[in-house]
Amino acid sequence: MMNLARWSCALAVLVACASEASSPLPAETSRLRGVDVSHYQPQVDWARLKPNVSFVFIKATDSRGVDPLFASHWSGARKVGIPRSAYHFFHPKQDVDQQVDTFVKHMKADPGELPPVVDVEEYKAEYQGFTCEQLKDMLQRFSEGVHKQLGRKPIIYTNHQTWRASFCDHAYFTDHLLWLAAYTRQTEPRLPEGWERWHFWQYTETGSVEGIPGAVDQSYFHGAESELKALFATAD
Repeated sequence: MMNLARWSCALAVLVACASEASSPLPAETSRLRGVDVSHYQPQVDWARLKPNVSFVFIKATDSRGVDPLFASHWSGARKVGIPRSAYHFFHPKQDVDQQVDTFVKHMKADPGELPPVVDVEEYKAEYQGFTCEQLKDMLQRFSEGVHKQLGRKPIIYTNHQTWRASFCDHAYFTDHLLWLAAYTRQTEPRLPEGWERWHFWQYTETGSVEGIPGAVDQSYFHGAESELKALFATAD
């Protein structure tokens, strides 16, 4: 989802540096892995993808618009039985209630197996001009609106920098599941203040997996398969 600046590498070490920036430590290979897709992944062979992932996040909406490939991706994952979650890309400068309505409209009939997601990351000038309290209130309104209509609190997708700078590590959201984006080589992403654990970690935006041509975001789930299944569609 994110488009963070990558490390620059000297020509002689370009391949090695790129590998380190996008690959997790060897000790992490036993974790459950998944991907997130949108219209940037127009060709997904879901049958080939299924043996290689434990879950998939699929972009549904962005402000008041719908990802053009959401319906196709959503039904494709369902047909092969990959646990799914849909995400909304949040825009502070757009009406929050309309964003809730747009997202929920496309999720009510088939909410997926995993909780929905609200993608919170600074984009262009969208977050400028707001205080942390104002942004907290808007995100809380979105979360409560989704919870009311879908029966589930959305997972918060963010990164440490955005959460600290724009939301001042606000404690209200620490009972939400957390999906962190952190692409540097490390064994654990840095937790925002107040959270005791992360649940998903997007560790690369340049991953490769059979069934999807080209680069794709990849994430770990923090737990065993039984713990992932415990998140399947039950109201909270």
